[in-house]
Amino acid sequence: MRAWWASMFAYDQYEGSMENLFTWNDMNEPSVFNGPEVTMHKDALHGKWEHRDIHNIYGLYVQMATAEGQTQRSGGVERPFVLTRAFFAGSQRYGAVWTGDNAAEWDHLKISIPMCLSLGLVGVSFCGADVGGFFKNPSTELLVRWYQTGAYQPFFRAHAHLDTTRREPWLFGPENTALIREVIRQRYALLPYWYQLLYQAHKTGMPVMRPLWVDYPKDTATFTI
Repeated sequence: MRAWWASMFAYDQYEGSMENLFTWNDMNEPSVFNGPEVTMHKDALHGKWEHRDIHNIYGLYVQMATAEGQTQRSGGVERPFVLTRAFFAGSQRYGAVWTGDNAAEWDHLKISIPMCLSLGLVGVSFCGADVGGFFKNPSTELLVRWYQTGAYQPFFRAHAHLDTTRREPWLFGPENTALIREVIRQRYALLPYWYQLLYQAHKTGMPVMRPLWVDYPKDTATFTI
């Protein structure tokens, strides 16, 4: 099944695709919206395996097959980019992840930092959060602060639910547009540095986004930050 999925990314199979078209694997885990945890029952059987055993592995295999398809379509010359919602140990080999359906709340901005730090420590470095929050509508200050935070997380994008109000950076007045523009420019200016950090993560496993104690392990004052 994964080999067939990968083969569908060939240019003669994927109508309208080009070498700069990449993939976002969203909802790539078995989802049952009226289930007890918005997914299949944990004891649902797949052959002899319970769902709890394979739920995240399924998402990993979708991402793996997608990345392999992107690599194959170029004859192994071009690297893939796959953003995935479901992931598992090893997903760092195949692309980026984000922290899921957050909300336009200050606490959700705050928690995105330890979430990405924790993911980096277990090897999944290419992580970010939906800038501005996926659900609800951010205040102007929250949106600006979220851009200023998200620009320094490895994966950086704005994303929102269809039913939220429009939040393009130019809709909040010239002063706020200028603040958002400035941090996006800083992000672009640092692209060579991001590239180097991601390469180091690939070679050594060192997280791109790190807690202070990773760089200062002898400074015990950093352990609780």
